[in-house]
Amino acid sequence: MGANYKGNYQDLGRYNVAENEAEKCAFKTARLRNIAKTGPYMHDGSLKTLKDVADFHVGGGNSNPHINKEIHALEFLTGQQRTDLVAFLESLTGEMPPNVGPPAKRQALSKAKK
Repeated sequence: MGANYKGNYQDLGRYNVAENEAEKCAFKTARLRNIAKTGPYMHDGSLKTLKDVADFHVGGGNSNPHINKEIHALEFLTGQQRTDLVAFLESLTGEMPPNVGPPAKRQALSKAKK
């Protein structure tokens, strides 16, 4: 998310739906399962690879007045740790078992088998 030349944010995130000041520049967190198959990344698709995402967060992301105070730069990660982090995220890729999903979906699958 970038600021335009006047410092106004181009994408206010969940604020556009909730109209709650606390939701300014807040975005839904993506699921990690099969994350390697869901690029490009970030709310706006601005990062093409998981390595780009790791590097973005190592650098502290984009500074803005609405950022959660718990979020901070991950500059302490070594190059190998970044590589390991990306490998871990890629390892979360796999086939979904047929009996996994919301209850309604599981019920529909059970009925279809009968």
